[in-house]
Amino acid sequence: MLTNKKLIRSIVVTMGIMLTFAVTSAFTATENLIGAVVKTNQGTALSTDGGEYLFLGNDLSAMTGKTLDVTGYVEKGVLANTIWVKSFKVMSNEDLIDPSPHGAGPARS
Repeated sequence: MLTNKKLIRSIVVTMGIMLTFAVTSAFTATENLIGAVVKTNQGTALSTDGGEYLFLGNDLSAMTGKTLDVTGYVEKGVLANTIWVKSFKVMSNEDLIDPSPHGAGPARS
């Protein structure tokens, strides 16, 4: 039978391992965001339909006004959302055109 100290030690170790896995998995999942690069009072950010994300890890201020497809680690914060940029692609006009409805042609009578 475990003594109280051993039981408490086992619980603390188990909780530490669980916390490590939770934090690690939160930072290993990448997301893709598409938006326009804008300058804000807080710094350069990606403006998307879901809000603005301040760039971390790369200075993308030279891309202001361009539309980017950014892959990175997203964190939604209380004061600001951030994205740690892993990679990005400058979107061309062809990338931005929405061809839907697909296969639509001239109306037939």
